[in-house]
Amino acid sequence: MTFRSRVAATSALIWISGVALAGQPAWSQDAARSIQRGLQYVQQAGERWIEKRECVSCHQIPTLIWSHEAARRTESIAVSDLLDEWERWSTDVVNFVKPEQKADLDHSATMAANIDTMTQLLLAIPRTNASSAPGGTDWRSRFAEKLLEEQSADGSWRACGQLPAQRRPTKETTATTTAWTALALIREPVEFDPSTAIQFVDSIDQPESTEFLAARLLLAREMDRRFSNQSPPHSSTQQWQTALLDHQNEDGGWGWKLADGSDALGTGYALHALAATGTDSSVLNLAVKYLLATQEPNGRWKVPGTKASAKGRATPTANDWGSAWAVIALSTNAKQSASVKHDE
Repeated sequence: MTFRSRVAATSALIWISGVALAGQPAWSQDAARSIQRGLQYVQQAGERWIEKRECVSCHQIPTLIWSHEAARRTESIAVSDLLDEWERWSTDVVNFVKPEQKADLDHSATMAANIDTMTQLLLAIPRTNASSAPGGTDWRSRFAEKLLEEQSADGSWRACGQLPAQRRPTKETTATTTAWTALALIREPVEFDPSTAIQFVDSIDQPESTEFLAARLLLAREMDRRFSNQSPPHSSTQQWQTALLDHQNEDGGWGWKLADGSDALGTGYALHALAATGTDSSVLNLAVKYLLATQEPNGRWKVPGTKASAKGRATPTANDWGSAWAVIALSTNAKQSASVKHDE
């Protein structure tokens, strides 16, 4: 059975099990239901993308996987039984391109044109998933080595796909991709010095996007954890937490652009980073309440398009990204909250 036919045959069945709410504290049940509805929407959108485009790119499929993996780590959400298959399919470079491009595929050039795709897959899929691709985890080493090869002399990695068309300065988009890529490489067993990447990221002195601050916070936390006995050129976790918290809106959320009203994409990035780095729960709860209040009955969150051409209108791509990141953030917060309660 082909991948697409398997999707069609099983998509109507995989949500029967729903959310395993038994034993969960009452405060988390609304969030668990929201995660389940969000996963269902993200899956349906991802399946449509695969069916129509037959490719991983434009970052739809990495966020599909990331949201499901984040939910699976809560140990209380029933996720799609197609998740492992999505991971095997998405980490095969031949699926980075459209069907008509597959026959003459140049693997090296294709990987070079998909920096963000490789980075997101490395971050989304746990290293413990040995079945995530034919040949086990070999794809991870191939992606990591290619990312090291593609780093520019100034320490940066260039953003790919539609990301350079986003409505923020191009250098900030490059710096955001660089922060995510450095974060991914620090977590891989490769020889990587993050100092020049961090210097490039920190050349952005007045960031305009929540995503930049969230990625920089996660990078700072990783550096603090792994290089605590050294003196790398980076700022502390607490400094970047404060920078992100300073832009929280009164409704508890963040916009994708710091100066904008709240949306699920900006709030998802911020809540994920803050929850992952141990921010006070009272602040996180405001963000959770914002996400729960703005989710539509079908599980979607509507998000203004991130490209300048969207002119503030919600777009399908932004909706998909925002919905996936809302699920990631709610799942991260739930997992961290459970860990704190377990330790008490």
